[in-house]
Amino acid sequence: MTRVDEFTSFYTSTSASTLRATYALCGDRQVAFEATVDAYRRAWRDWTKIRDHRPLAWVRNEAWRLTALSRGTHPLRRKHEEDADVELLEALGDMPIDDRRLIVLLTLGQTDLVEASREVGVPAEHGMETVTTALDVLEKRLGQPLEQLEERMHALGTVTRQMQMPPAETIRHRAQIGQRRNTLLLVAAAVALVLGGGFLVTDGDALASRADLPHRQKIGDEGPDVVLEAQKIGTDDLLTSAQVKKLDPARTWRVVDTNDDLEDKTPYATCPTKRFANSDPLKAYVRTYEVKGGTNERVAQAIEVSRSTDEADDAFRRLVRWYSDCEHPRVQLVGSYVVKRPFGDFRILRLRSYRSPERTFTVGFSHSGTVASTVVHEVDGATGPEIETFAQTLNDSVARVCKESGGRCSDDIEVLSANPPRTSEAPQFLGIVDLPPIADIDKVWAGVDSPERGINPAATQCDRASFKSKDVRRSQSRVFVIPEARELPQEFGVAETVGQFRSVTTAKKFVAKITDRVKKCEDDSLSARVDQKMSVTSGEAKGTVWRVGLEVTKKSRIYYRVALVRRGADVAQVTFTPAGSYDISQKVFSTLAARAGQRLVYMP
Repeated sequence: MTRVDEFTSFYTSTSASTLRATYALCGDRQVAFEATVDAYRRAWRDWTKIRDHRPLAWVRNEAWRLTALSRGTHPLRRKHEEDADVELLEALGDMPIDDRRLIVLLTLGQTDLVEASREVGVPAEHGMETVTTALDVLEKRLGQPLEQLEERMHALGTVTRQMQMPPAETIRHRAQIGQRRNTLLLVAAAVALVLGGGFLVTDGDALASRADLPHRQKIGDEGPDVVLEAQKIGTDDLLTSAQVKKLDPARTWRVVDTNDDLEDKTPYATCPTKRFANSDPLKAYVRTYEVKGGTNERVAQAIEVSRSTDEADDAFRRLVRWYSDCEHPRVQLVGSYVVKRPFGDFRILRLRSYRSPERTFTVGFSHSGTVASTVVHEVDGATGPEIETFAQTLNDSVARVCKESGGRCSDDIEVLSANPPRTSEAPQFLGIVDLPPIADIDKVWAGVDSPERGINPAATQCDRASFKSKDVRRSQSRVFVIPEARELPQEFGVAETVGQFRSVTTAKKFVAKITDRVKKCEDDSLSARVDQKMSVTSGEAKGTVWRVGLEVTKKSRIYYRVALVRRGADVAQVTFTPAGSYDISQKVFSTLAARAGQRLVYMP
């Protein structure tokens, strides 16, 4: 396919949806039309640069920028568009811009949450929280449930259907004319400088006087060649033992080894399945550090230099996913944090291995330009370094490479607790890395979708919870077991059902109804006992856990640990069925329930 054919196909397939989204953002059809046409003209001029780097996101951002900066929406003209949903447009217009863009991208933009968040420039977790809150605000302001608002959003597109986008050849022709005009203006400006006495350059080239050329001419060639700059990255850009010492100042640290062998495939830490997240890095370094004196405390740092910033983006996400998908016996994710920075956030995860000896892993992931970097700290026991201290060390590791990598440096960081990163499979459910160790079993948990459609495997005789009703938009169930642990009886395991309700109100009513059933269970059934009630809260997720005992015979009783957690319009029920000594405490179960609430952020 030729370059012209490629652009024509792209333009034909995306221009209508881009126009709809731009109109929803600015509320003025003519402004949206002109901005969209102009954005595609600019896309054609830069097609060789953007064709392989999310061109649709580039065009949408450019169109929005043109509406926001180059023109102003005329309120009178908008009000006189009789076919416009002025009430909805005004409600959107009163929202913060990130909220508005996320809602538009998820509806008219036909974009998923991850891509929409990336386009707006926020982490997916933050994007989910933002759009959930924004939709609640929109529901309350307009007094309509989510499904009706979604229909109204899509109906905005009918306003732009009467506007015919010009043919692709017209877009290309206008772009070429505009480019020639800009070039002539720049040359004319340079000549004017020469004629006006602008001979300021010592090498005799009057047209090369960079201080006097218009800013628009300088933009294109002032940016560094990030690949050439990245060639400068070397072992001097790795952390020193003095910087690592901040993680444990009482110890004496030393560098054990520095390896730049791209053919080495051995993972340098516990969870990764490969040594490098990039399949074809430009260069990579792994440095290991240890404490003198025979302890098991160690640090590993890896930097991977990619051939483009997009490849570095992918490597960063893959690094995080290796840990969010970690499936090692008795290894559990116990903490998740985000390091807020002006130029892109970092992630920190804390995991614990409950093998003997117990061991704590603190892992930091950073990204700067063409470089993705990982810092891993390991130590025996249940205590790792202070997260704030580790975050500073992580930032130090970036500070040494950000200039050469084409990234942007900053010492302005803030560490916040965060939802765990999404897992690759069924991210709205508990992940294998979330599940606790059981007694002395040294085998891995496994999760599968429940084979019985429409039946809630997490329901007990006390709660009788059913996620089949007109108030539930969708529901799914999964069952978690330890298949290789032959000593466990068949009834042992964890069941989880998640449901997305049509509104926050209906979700609250469901939780209240099930909670009331559990509360009355002892009165309704003489064989039932309900105890160990605890409340759980994690961010926007709130819920309750109970232990439910049901008498089987006069001398025996079976127990369940049950949790019901709500986050917005999403609800999770988690039930753990112990077997004798193969049990966990209610405190551990409440932590698991809180994690289930956090995972609801990834409901589709």
